[in-house]
Amino acid sequence: MKKILQVVFLLNVLFLFQKTSHADSPITATKFYEAYMDVKMVERAHLEGVMGLEIAEFLTSPENPIDVKAAVINALSWRFDGKNNAELYAYYLALLYHVSVTELDTEFLSADEIFCIGYLTAMDDYFHPEKALPILEEAHKVMKESFTVSIILALARGQKVMDYDWCEVWRLTEGVLKNKDLRQDLRPEATKMIVDYMVLYKEYCE
Repeated sequence: MKKILQVVFLLNVLFLFQKTSHADSPITATKFYEAYMDVKMVERAHLEGVMGLEIAEFLTSPENPIDVKAAVINALSWRFDGKNNAELYAYYLALLYHVSVTELDTEFLSADEIFCIGYLTAMDDYFHPEKALPILEEAHKVMKESFTVSIILALARGQKVMDYDWCEVWRLTEGVLKNKDLRQDLRPEATKMIVDYMVLYKEYCE
C-alpha cells in the first residue's frame, strides 16, 4: 500500500459532511492513556490535545515503546468536529524524510510511524474508521505479534462494525485477548480499561 496519506486526505474531503452520532464507541470510550499518566509525554498530550514538534519526535523515536506511543495518541483524544493531528504528524514526517506529504510511502516509513498515522487518523475522525483501517492493517502486517497494535486495530474494526453488529464489536476484542502468541506490550491496567468498556458489547452475542 503506497501513498497512504493521499488516501487519507481524499477521504477527509469525501466524508467532510457525512457525520452521524455515536455517544460512546470503541475509539472514544477507551481512555487507556490514564494508565500511563506517569509518562511526561502522555501527560503533555492530554493537557495540550494537539500534535506538536516534541510529540511528533516522541512518536517517531525508535527508543520509545509502541504502547507508550499508543497512550500518547490516546491522550491527544478526539473531538466531535474532528481533529487534524494525523495531518500535522504527516507534515512532520514529510519534513523529516524530505518529501511532500503526498509522497509519504510505507516503503520508507517505519512500522511505528505507520501505526501512529493510522491510530491518529482513527482518533481524529472516529466517525469514519475506514480511513484509518488500511493504515493500521499495514502496520499490523509488520507488528502482528504486538498486543498493542492488535488491540488498537480491533478497536478500529469494532468502530466500523458497531453500526450493524454489536456482538462482532466484542468478538474482535475477544479474538485479540485469546491470542496467546501476542507479546503483552500494553500495561495490564490499560488492557483492563479497554476490556471493561468493550465487554459491554458481549451481551449482544447472547
